[in-house]
Amino acid sequence: MKLNHLLLVTVLAAPSSVMAWETGQELSKVVYSSIDASGNGALDFGEVTEMAESIAVSADSDDNEQISLAEFMAWDFGFAYLAEKEGDGDAFQTVKRVMFAVVDLDDDEAIDEREWRLNTRWNFERADLDANGLLTEREFLNGWTPIVMLKAGKGR
Repeated sequence: MKLNHLLLVTVLAAPSSVMAWETGQELSKVVYSSIDASGNGALDFGEVTEMAESIAVSADSDDNEQISLAEFMAWDFGFAYLAEKEGDGDAFQTVKRVMFAVVDLDDDEAIDEREWRLNTRWNFERADLDANGLLTEREFLNGWTPIVMLKAGKGR
C-alpha cells in the first residue's frame, strides 16, 4: 500500500473529535487530493482502486475478507462527525445503509471483494462524465456515488 493511501485511511478512520473540516465538501476535497498519488490533478482508475482497496481493508475489522453491515456502519470517512454536528446523524445512518445495500449485490448482508471491485468500477465510470479515464476534482465531487448519496441525505 502506498504511503498516501495509508495516510488517507489513517486520516479518514481517525476519531471524529480530531476532525478539523467544517463541511462535507471540504472533507471530500481532502479525500480527492489524498487519492491523487501522481499529483497531476486527476484521478486514474488505478489510484481510485488503491484507495478503495485501502478502505476495504480498513473497514474489514475481523479480517474475513468481507465487510458486514456492522463493519460498514462502524467505519467512517469522517462524515459522521460532520453529520452529527449539523443534526443530520439519523439521515447519515440511513444513507450509509442505502450505500451498503447498493454495494451488496447478492443481498447476503456482506460485501465481498468482487462486489467492492464492481462498485468501484461503476462509481468511476459513472463519475467520469467525459469518459476520458480520469476524474477531475469536479467530476469526483459531483459524480462519485458515495459523495452524491451523502449530499442527497442532507436534502441538498
